[in-house]
Amino acid sequence: MPLQDNNLSLEQKNVQRQIGLPLTLQLMHLVELPYSSLEQEIRNTVDDNPALEIYDDNEPLVDNSDDFSQEEYDDNGIPQELSDVQLPDDEIFKEDYYRDNEDFDDTLSETQLENQISKLNSPVNTPDSSKVNIYYESLHEQWQLQLDEMEMTDRESQIATYLIGTLDDSGYLHADLQAIANELLYNENIQTTVEELNFILTHYVQELEPAGTGARTLNECLILQIDKITEKKRDHELAKLVIQNCFELLTKRHYDKIKSQLNISNDELKGALSIIQKLDPHPALQESPMQKNAEIIIPDFSITKQENKLQLTLNNNYIPKVRINKEFSNEYRFLSKQEYDRRKNEAERFMKKYVDDGMQFIKTLSLREMLLYNTMYAIMQHQYDYFITGDNANLKPMILKTIAQEVGVDISTISRVSNSKYVQTDFGIIPLKHLFSEAVNDNDISSKEIKQILEELVKAENKKKPLSDEKICVLLNEKGYNIARRTVAKYREQLNIPVARLRKEF
Repeated sequence: MPLQDNNLSLEQKNVQRQIGLPLTLQLMHLVELPYSSLEQEIRNTVDDNPALEIYDDNEPLVDNSDDFSQEEYDDNGIPQELSDVQLPDDEIFKEDYYRDNEDFDDTLSETQLENQISKLNSPVNTPDSSKVNIYYESLHEQWQLQLDEMEMTDRESQIATYLIGTLDDSGYLHADLQAIANELLYNENIQTTVEELNFILTHYVQELEPAGTGARTLNECLILQIDKITEKKRDHELAKLVIQNCFELLTKRHYDKIKSQLNISNDELKGALSIIQKLDPHPALQESPMQKNAEIIIPDFSITKQENKLQLTLNNNYIPKVRINKEFSNEYRFLSKQEYDRRKNEAERFMKKYVDDGMQFIKTLSLREMLLYNTMYAIMQHQYDYFITGDNANLKPMILKTIAQEVGVDISTISRVSNSKYVQTDFGIIPLKHLFSEAVNDNDISSKEIKQILEELVKAENKKKPLSDEKICVLLNEKGYNIARRTVAKYREQLNIPVARLRKEF
């Protein structure tokens, strides 16, 4: 074993060669960025560096405007005359480590490999990347507009505005009214009382939409929502009664005690519970159009199945292409060839810094691409059966350390990639962190597989007699999964499944 560890360490050193700290930090920063932020980062960098420019893939790479500017770019967008001189020798990945993707075949020729890589930036049916700036009112702005339409004095309006400014993102008021009165005196020079604040809160702030705004507790939030219902029925009145008088019993699902205390029948309690279940405990967290738009996910990779083979594609069509600006590099080379005085020396140093920074940025983008591709390739190898079937039961145990050793990078680097990247598959968009799981009891069984079965057991249980952790443990053991009850409890909590008592339905 020690010999194998030494060999592995040597192999990692061959793949991951030490690079300068600035380049490493820049690479780690770019790896963490989602697509939308990466695009803006590139554009900001180009704006700040006159040596860089964004270009279209369809633009010719040769400029024949004059003899001096006749130059060709290499694959990274760096002029040939500069690429041999300026780029550092150290790299984090060897170029031949940038793997092909056809059924894990590593026998392609160098030309074929270059063709494969060039295809990564040209997926079919590229969406329109044009952008439109759209303004959406924030919830606080909507509340203020509603307050402006209410009939109240200037003093009441000023206090009500201050109150909505103290609400949290869920619309709750957690601050003590006396503390708010003290703040108003200190910050706004408004002297008020708890009674006046309570009046303005209940008569104005709690009248705002969405219903439940300005609530101080959960039960008050639910009652406010019931009070806003215009056409109330018997079930609504009973629901309000349950919340007002039996809220603690309700949270513990002691339904028999609720029936006894309120002297109501089974059907009446069922009707009240059906109303309560439709209420929203966090009404102010409803999605705005901007929030919905922010949650649109652009996958970083695409894995498709073709005749039982997997093909991996890196989705780069949203990333602007960057290269060294022709005019800037020509002027820089012109200065370098002249006999210059002190002022020209300063100009060359000034321009050299921009050129060096620009080429480092271009190189970092290339390293980012190789790092992401190699990481996803290693993951695809380990989870081949899963990507073929889409069945969570086929997910194998896989930890960050395994992929880090395969790619030849630090565990923290794989963590950055897995926490922020997604892959498009034939069965949906999957977050990379979903593909990682530990082995259970040192067996070749993934915790994801056991969690899936646990979810299925809970879904199929009798809701009037839900399964305890002990019973779930027994059922899993019967299926061949030898795990302890505490492990069942841990997985259940990770799946946000309540304990049996709280899953019981009336």
